[in-house]
Formats: sequence, C-alpha cells, structure tokens
Amino acid sequence: MKYFFWIWVMCTLPYCGVCQSNDGRSGIGKGDTTAPFLNADMEEDRLYIELPESSLGKPILLTRIGRLTRYETKQVVFRKSGGLMYLEEPRIWSETGIWLPVQDDPKLERNVLGVFPIVEADVNGYRFDITDMLFDRSLGWEVLNDEPPVPSLAKVIGTKQLGDEVMVKIQMGRQMDRAKILQPVHYSFMKLTKPMEPRRFDYRMSYWIESRSPGRNHTKDEVGSIARRRLEKKYKDRKMSVPIRPITLTLSPDIPKKWRPYVKAGIEEWLPAFESAGFKDAIVVKEVDSLDSWSKYSLGNSMVRWMGNGNIRRFGEKPSGSTVNYVVDQRSGEIIKSDVLLRTSYEHLMDEYFVRCAALDERARSYPFTDELLGELLQSLVAHETGHSLGITDNNFGEYRYPVERMGDANWLESMGHTPSIMNYARHNNLAQPEDRVPPSLLIQKTGPTDAYYIRWAYQEFAADMPSEERADSLEAIIRLQDTVPWYRFTYNRWDYMGPVSTDEVVESDNPIQGARLALRNLEQAIALLPMINRGKKDNVLMERLHRKGIKLWYHIMKNVNSLIGGYEIFYKAMDQPGKMYEPIPLAIQQEAMEFLLDQIFDPPAWLAHPSFLTNSKLTVYPDHLLLNQESLIKEMFGPRFLKRLQYMGTLQGFEGVMKNYFGQFQAELFTELNDEVAVGPRKQGLQSTYIDWLIGAIEREPSDISNSSRSFVHTDYTKGIMVGQLMELKNQLGEKLSKDKDLRDKGHWKRCLSKLDRAFGP
Repeated sequence: MKYFFWIWVMCTLPYCGVCQSNDGRSGIGKGDTTAPFLNADMEEDRLYIELPESSLGKPILLTRIGRLTRYETKQVVFRKSGGLMYLEEPRIWSETGIWLPVQDDPKLERNVLGVFPIVEADVNGYRFDITDMLFDRSLGWEVLNDEPPVPSLAKVIGTKQLGDEVMVKIQMGRQMDRAKILQPVHYSFMKLTKPMEPRRFDYRMSYWIESRSPGRNHTKDEVGSIARRRLEKKYKDRKMSVPIRPITLTLSPDIPKKWRPYVKAGIEEWLPAFESAGFKDAIVVKEVDSLDSWSKYSLGNSMVRWMGNGNIRRFGEKPSGSTVNYVVDQRSGEIIKSDVLLRTSYEHLMDEYFVRCAALDERARSYPFTDELLGELLQSLVAHETGHSLGITDNNFGEYRYPVERMGDANWLESMGHTPSIMNYARHNNLAQPEDRVPPSLLIQKTGPTDAYYIRWAYQEFAADMPSEERADSLEAIIRLQDTVPWYRFTYNRWDYMGPVSTDEVVESDNPIQGARLALRNLEQAIALLPMINRGKKDNVLMERLHRKGIKLWYHIMKNVNSLIGGYEIFYKAMDQPGKMYEPIPLAIQQEAMEFLLDQIFDPPAWLAHPSFLTNSKLTVYPDHLLLNQESLIKEMFGPRFLKRLQYMGTLQGFEGVMKNYFGQFQAELFTELNDEVAVGPRKQGLQSTYIDWLIGAIEREPSDISNSSRSFVHTDYTKGIMVGQLMELKNQLGEKLSKDKDLRDKGHWKRCLSKLDRAFGP
C-alpha cells in the first residue's frame, strides 16, 4: 500500500479553498506584499524554507501526523544566529497566566530541534534546507515499535499551496518485521495569530486541559485552559446569534452514502446544546463527493474519517475503537483541527445492542440488523465522538442519579434520556422491560441534559467589557448548579471504581441492585434468542460470540453492584461548598449489595452458565469465559486500591470493622461447602483455588521501595494481617474437615487447597 506525507504551512492570507501549484521557487525579496509568513519549495529532491525577516521569533505551530493520523504538535520559533537558522521549541506562556514547560520538564526553557545553514539571504528574508530534519528521530516524535528506517525509501514528493497553507508531501520508509513499508507522516508549520480568550480549566467540569495531559490529578485545580473550539457571536448584542465562523466538520467522501444522513444527524445532535450557550447553527456539516488528498489533510478542514468498515480481509481483525485527534493551540486551548476517526465495526455496534436490547426491540432479532437500526447505532457513536471534538472528555457524568423507575417511562426518556450524557459509557437502555413498550428509538443513547450544561459552561460568551471577576462568578454559578441538579456532576475515575458513579458499560440508575435485576431479565431473553439468531448459519461463530458478549455484560452488571461495597458517593466541590466530597454508601446498602453479589458470582444463573445450545459446538471446557470473568471479579474485590478505601472507611464513625466483616462474609460464602454435605462444582473449585492463590500472592508481594508509586499496587500491612488471619482460619477448617470425614466429597480438591496453605504458612 502506498502512503504520502505532507507538510502543511499556514499563511497570513485568508482561507480561500483554491489550490495553487507551487512547483518552482517563489524567490526572496521580490517585493510581493501578499507573500506568506513562510514558504516551502523543492530543488531536485531537497526541501527549502523561505522565511521572511518579519517571521523571526514569531510563534509557529509545528504539527506531525503519523500513522493512523495521530497528531503530535510543538510550538516553535525560528531564531537566527550568524549564518545559521535555529528551530527551537520554547516553553509556552498560557493566557491563564502560567508557563507550560517544554516536554513536561519544568527545568527546560527551550529545546533546539534543528540547526540549518542559511544558503541565501537578502533584506526580506532567508532561505535554508530543512530536508534532513524531517527524517530525523531527534525531533522527539513518537516512533512506533522502534522500527528501523529504510533511507532508500525516504524522499520529499512535492509541494502545493492550498489557500493559506503550503503543503509538502514526504515519503518515509520503515522496516516492519520482514516487510518494508512506506510510513505516512505529515508535518505542518502554522502561523499562530492572536490567541482566543481562554476558559480556565476546572477539575469539576469534564474538559481536557490544553495539553491533553493524561496524568493530571483528578481533584487538583490545575492552572490552564480547557480545550475548546473558537466560537464567537456574529451579533454581540443578541441573546441568540449565529457564530462569525461556525464549527465545520467535513464528511470524508469514503463514508458510504447510506450512512451519511446518520453521521450528519449524530453531529447535529449537539446543535440544541449550543443554543443553551447562545449560539444558533453553531455546527455545519459539509458533504462532498470528492476531495483531493491535499484538501483532505489540510489543517483548514476538520474531517469525519471512515477508518475500517467495509474492508474484508481473511484473518483480519474487525476494527474497533473510534476516537478523535486534535491540533490545539496550547496558549489558549483553541482546538484548531479535530478529526473524528470512525473505526468501530458494524459487528461491535450490533453485538453491543443485541445483548442489551434484543428483548425490547424486534429489529435486533434479525442479524445482521437493518440499515435503519444500524444507522441509528452509528448516529449514537458519532454523537459521542463529536463531543470529544468539542473538547469534552470520556468519563462519568451524573450517573447513579437517574431514578430506576423512570427507565421504562417513555415521557421521561423522551425529554431526559436514560442517561444524562452521551459522553459516558452507559450504552443503551437495558433497564426498560418489554411490558413498558418503550419506543425503540428511546433505547439508544443520545445527547442529554448534561451535554447541554457542559457546552453552556465552556462556550457561553461574555461581553467584552465585563470585568474578569464577574466572568469568573458567572462561570462558578453554572458549576454550582451541580448542588441542586446531581446529574450535572462529573467524576474522573482513572480506572478506579470508587462507587456506582464511576463504573461503565451499564445504565447507572440510583438503585444498582434493582437495575441489575432488570438488566438480567433482558439479558436472559437475549441469550434465549441465540439459537434463532443463528438459524440458517453454517457455523456457530455468531451464537458463541454473542454468548461471550452476554457474559461480559453480566460481568459489568456485577461490577456495578460491587462498586456499592466499600463505595462512595462522589461530588467534586470547591472548599467553600458545604458537605463532603466523598460520602460512604450506607452500610445497609453495602450489605444488600454483598448478598446479591455473592449469590450471583459463585452461582451464576443456569441460562448464562449452561445454555443448552453450547453442546452443539463445544467439546472442551477450555476456554471457560464465564470462569475467567468470575475470577476477574474476585481479584477486583480484593485489589489493593479497593481495600485501601475499605480500610480508610473503617476509621469513620459507624463503619468500624467493615474490612474484617467483608473478608469474613466473603470467605464463608465462598467455602460454604465446608459446612454442607454437597459437591463443589468445577467452576466453584476454580474460584476457591483462585482466591487462595490471589491472597497468598498479595501477602507475599512487597513494594520495591518506600515511594508512593511503588506502594500503589501493593496491599497495606494492616490488610495483609487480615488476609493471613482469614487464610489461617480456612487452613484450620480444611484440616478439621479432612480429619473428621474420611469419605469427604471432593477430597482431592480440599487437600489441594490445604497444600497451598501449608506451603505458605507451614503444616
């Protein structure tokens, strides 16, 4: 497959959309008053930059797009010293009043990226060769898999001017395994003009900080700008106005025409949200039947790209994981370009909906789905990714707040949806019941009230003469709406399930236990439909895959209930707001959740664990997907971060002894057969063995040093002491049982468990 690489250069001229060739030298000092701030041209196979004197020291955004259209950016300046031109990456001054360090190193003030001899100079500017720098790994760009270069394949292809951009195609060669490939890499030099007015980052609101730093502390109010689009009212005196320049997304021509109306509808789901911020027609969707490669990758175009569906390859994996890529001006957080990359497979969209809603939507009982239903699912996906293109992050938004009894109420669902935000991972509504007769269109996740709330906070415009203190007060007043509207709240979980406000993949109502019961009823009916869905197929691949997806959904339902145990209600607050940021779930609810969970994870329902149709295709117990998910739940229930929370909860009034009670109840239920004359099933034996191994491993694991990072994934000494006590008690029970009952059922299994404990603690 052939790839191309480009440099994009933004000029001072307004974007006109007209392509102009730039195949020869433009020259220096020809008196052209419309000359760009920077130009590029080729001589033979070399790439030269022509830099006017006026562009020295001016901020420029250097962007590279690597494989899979990944964007990487640096703010740079050109500096002249003697006969040399330096390209440097300085630290950035944020409009919020703080220095952003180079490469996250607070000690660095600048980084030299390249040094170029000046080959020509006159009163208007300088000419120098940057070819070698474009192929040099020393720039600090990401290198995938450390693939070695193939210099013989590296070359500059050509240049072209497109409106206010000068683009250069570059081809790079890489050795990947036994193949030589042409790797796509695109560079852009864009002149940075006056930054837009920033909106200060606030940890209580779900926006990327301008650097999109993934490691930020989720409860620290970092100084910086949020990432958002530049949107300004055309009519400043009106409460509702069209923007001077709307947010424009261009649909890639390779999106199949039958899906374009759904893709467009997913983007336009955000229009009402912008009206809450005072903007009419804030988003424009452009459809084009063709687009040359120059325009397709222009920084002037934010694209919706079609990344995988329709490509049929034997042994090829189905594409999954749609996303958004940004180019951001870190001075103000302005999103200059954002591409929506649609690479989630039809199969994933259909499977996800089937296991949740087949009991509620007859259209899902014919596989593959009709274009109408698949289009609606695609629309939901696009709406989610569009939210990212506006600066909103993935995470949890007001979950654990919607009333469970409203999930089957069509009137509520019409106005509020089954989840407050399209940006959370609640997925589709599997809590409504068939007897509720909810219209299928209300089962699919859509933009909700919280999405409008976030857009209002980030994009609402203020009068130019409004004092900064009043603006800050107005924005704070919007945030304080969370005091009375709990589904406006945001939780950043960082993969740590601190309570039902921070779990994923399920509809998180205000009653997770009742929600689990409702969801399991629908899942049971979906599993029962599998033989019918598979009718007429020549193999059982579809049926087995959907059964695995059903098991994974069961796992997430259990995880949601499990989050109640040792869990907290979370409400990020300013220090002058009353109440706690973390409020423990009441013990009575935790106990109810524990009883429900132990009943489920040790003895899952027969319709999930032993469906009759599996005998048509299985000849071995391996792999046992249900057992793997049961074991994963147990490991999570004794993970170090969870038990540290439980240990702290035990220091609070009314929660004393919560950890010891937790261990005791869990172990007693897991090994209940020690007190009964019943056989231990194969899966239960596996869980009992896993529990012993997991606790012994946790006890023996020590941090490598005394640092917090080293201790993060290691249990505390207090927890290890409780673990040792629990296992010693189990060891005594096993020894007593084996000595008293010579004809004990599952004697070999119990002896094996005892031998594990003997090796750990001595006979």
